[in-house]
Amino acid sequence: MKIINRLILIIISFVVLYSCEDFMDIHKKYIEDGEIIYSQKPDSVSFIAGKNRILFRGWMYNGVNVKNLNILWNNGSDSISVPVSFNTGMDSIEIMIPDMPEKSYTFDIYSIDNFGHKSLKVTDFGSSYGDFYASSLIDRRIKNVDLTDKSGIIEWFSAPEGLIYNEVRYERSDGEFSVKRVPDSIFTTVLTPRPASNTILEYRSLYIPERESVDTFYTDWVDYIDPFPATFLYDRSNWSIADFSDDKPSDGGGVATLIDGNLGTYWHSQWGPDIPLPHWAIIDMESPKQIAYFDVYRRSGSTDTKTVQLFVSNNSDPDSEDWVEIGEGVYTSGNKLTIEATTDFAGRYLKIYLPDSNRAPFTAVAEIYVYGM
Repeated sequence: MKIINRLILIIISFVVLYSCEDFMDIHKKYIEDGEIIYSQKPDSVSFIAGKNRILFRGWMYNGVNVKNLNILWNNGSDSISVPVSFNTGMDSIEIMIPDMPEKSYTFDIYSIDNFGHKSLKVTDFGSSYGDFYASSLIDRRIKNVDLTDKSGIIEWFSAPEGLIYNEVRYERSDGEFSVKRVPDSIFTTVLTPRPASNTILEYRSLYIPERESVDTFYTDWVDYIDPFPATFLYDRSNWSIADFSDDKPSDGGGVATLIDGNLGTYWHSQWGPDIPLPHWAIIDMESPKQIAYFDVYRRSGSTDTKTVQLFVSNNSDPDSEDWVEIGEGVYTSGNKLTIEATTDFAGRYLKIYLPDSNRAPFTAVAEIYVYGM
């Protein structure tokens, strides 16, 4: 039995030795010239899109012995070799690759050290963009343009994908031209200095083809279909009520609601006890205003207010003889009454005067908008 066991052990040993010989035979051709030494390969790489060019970014850790970086594309038929000098620790490099026709690319990157050793290859992908991409770009659409006495206003539709900015070019009220850049997240653009009345707005859109890009693509300048209005709405944000005859703040909000921008609030004449007609209020417009017309809104759902008379002056005293009548109108239906200015006199103070009513002595006015030109 012992003889049989020894025989088995001898056979197993022989098989193991034979197998090891076979294993070494497989590797002999790789090590017969000595151990292979590789250069330091890049830790990470990226390719940033551009206009008929691509930016390479590479990071190397402790690549002090690296002498060159080689970048290949088009299955190795095109390449560049760039001398490099990395510091200890993590260091980086950027290489611009020019003259890249518009398409997607597969890149192989490897390094060569001071001793001529090559690194293992790193593969990554990148794209260049050109005329074909540019021809696909569309301008962001504009909803509306408007004017106040202090600024121009542009209302935008949502921005298409890839759009990062719009640029607008316009003639200012002083005759000079301005260009303003508008981010894609903005839906209302305020233009200051103010655009000139009745002038055309030019605009174009700026795109990048990928989330990160070394180049920005511009559409051509185009004219917006409608000019800025010939007339403009005065900004009432700093206006105030200088004086008034009477009001009922608990009903509508009080006389200050004449210029609060809310058609749901209103100035109602005093009742309980009832105050007889006429009712009036004086608005301080901050500075003398050249006026084209007015939009006066009476209380929604109420037809009490009938005749509206408007006066301007540079004296806020309600009994002054300096008041100049600038317009008059009578409501026949609806809640909006447009009154054209009948004089070009520019006054700081505006008096709204209500001499009568369809249900005397009550009146209720929601808002008064003033337009210039």
